[in-house]
Amino acid sequence: METLKFTLRIMRKRPLRSLLTILQMGLGVWIVAIILSLNFQASGSLDSISQTLGDSLAKISVSKEEQFEGGVGISTTSNLRLSDLERLLESEYIDSAFIYQEQWQLKIMVDGVAYSVSQSAETTSDYAQGMDLELVEGQFFTAADQRQQNRVVLISEVIANQLFPSQSAVGRMIELGDYTGGRMEFEIIGVYKSQSPLLEFFMSPAHLIFPLGITQPSWAFEGDYEPTYMSIVIRAKPGQVYEAVADAEVLLADRSLDQMSIRGEYFQDLNRFFSEQIRTITLFLGAFAFIAILISAIGILSIMLVSVVERTREIGLRQALGASKGIIIRQVLNESFVFSAFGAVLGLVVAYFTTERLMNLLLLEMTHPRLSDIGGLHPNAAWMSFVLALMMGVIFGFYPALQAAKMPPVEALRDN
Repeated sequence: METLKFTLRIMRKRPLRSLLTILQMGLGVWIVAIILSLNFQASGSLDSISQTLGDSLAKISVSKEEQFEGGVGISTTSNLRLSDLERLLESEYIDSAFIYQEQWQLKIMVDGVAYSVSQSAETTSDYAQGMDLELVEGQFFTAADQRQQNRVVLISEVIANQLFPSQSAVGRMIELGDYTGGRMEFEIIGVYKSQSPLLEFFMSPAHLIFPLGITQPSWAFEGDYEPTYMSIVIRAKPGQVYEAVADAEVLLADRSLDQMSIRGEYFQDLNRFFSEQIRTITLFLGAFAFIAILISAIGILSIMLVSVVERTREIGLRQALGASKGIIIRQVLNESFVFSAFGAVLGLVVAYFTTERLMNLLLLEMTHPRLSDIGGLHPNAAWMSFVLALMMGVIFGFYPALQAAKMPPVEALRDN
């Protein structure tokens, strides 16, 4: 406490120099906290979704790999059918299978007001089980709803809060235009939590989920026509996704055509790709963070050296009155510690209010627009940055402390 009071007196005596020292350390801590938070938050999001879907989710398609001048590409054809879902469930490794058809920019009407929804989808009844969909209220549609083409829909929690604030959305109606110029009414039977944006690499998230084919015009299903689809998503038993895809290749072998065969696309591979991106970003930015904290520590070193020179006579007097070298070293180190602590606190306060926005901007520019919302300042990043600042302050304050302790008392008292 005495050291803190003494340091505060020094700061009041030299306010500008003390403020610049604290700001310099705060800047370093701020940068380090942002970079560490980016790593912790992104890694945490990846680990969370990997634990549930990472080793069990795959997408089956009829496709082939082609060589292009710029690299390798995948060509896919639409040759999978609704009946293939039952065939896939014959595999002992597959728990569920569903078709997911993405839609874009739907126009809906609620209570006479028109809205535009950027992302929606049609799917089959196993989607909720396959994707671990978490419902806020209501229920998911059943296989019977799908067969009977019941006009029901589920909406995301985001849409529910916008359309029906502070009230239940279940049982309300929305209108959707069809291809003949008329309108179709759909009953909302459930509200679900939006899924992780990390699924964006695998399938686009939806704010409206309809039973498969329900939004299409009735004439599209007349006669013997059987719709075909680009892909089927399977949920394998944990850790057995490769065996599940191998079974799918056998069960759906008759769907192969034009040198295209059944192929699997694994969510964990895409997850690994994003992990590598985050690792590259954090390593690259981590170098700048290290430089920033190093410069901040050098600032502490400089200010303490100047302080020791300015207080030469004081240090000599303390030694003449019986202060040991250990006491002199401890006093200087304590002052360095206080400057570092003030700077660390300032840096963390600024990081608390700015980290989320800055991380979103970094991810927006360096990865994918929909992978930006991963959170703000991480607690581990905060305490690690704080401890690092204190350590750097003490380490770089040791040399000035040693210089002060080495001063002969007589020469120090003669100093002008």
